[in-house]
Amino acid sequence: MKFLSYLAGLSIAAVSVAALGLPPLNVPLNLVPEYLKLLAMCNNGPANTYVAVLYAGTNDYATFAFGQCYPYRIDGVLAEMAVFCKAVTCYDNPNPDCTGGAVPPVPVPILPGLTLVNAADWVHLIGSAATCNANGVSNLLP
Repeated sequence: MKFLSYLAGLSIAAVSVAALGLPPLNVPLNLVPEYLKLLAMCNNGPANTYVAVLYAGTNDYATFAFGQCYPYRIDGVLAEMAVFCKAVTCYDNPNPDCTGGAVPPVPVPILPGLTLVNAADWVHLIGSAATCNANGVSNLLP
């Protein structure tokens, strides 16, 4: 439950900072160019794109659409940063192909503007992949 409260707080802070056109405070200076690229990729992608992800390594970028499995590791390469551009509700999964049921079985709401930086490889603590769908907040935001 503390993790969900922490994530909600991050979402509010990220949306506030993103509204100013600045990268969120949790983005290290060396990742600001990648943040800007990910934000543009997400915003300029197809209508159902909700997140753009930088995987550790050179030019390993990906976008994911509502309902698509978003693995935290592809070909052994971990996600380094994810920039969300739409409001979604996500479920973490124990397997990289989004099988095995939600762990924990609690939906995690995410607001646009949230940027997650995988410092110290913390992402493996929440699962191996996520499935995210649009939520009602999407209709309230521009």
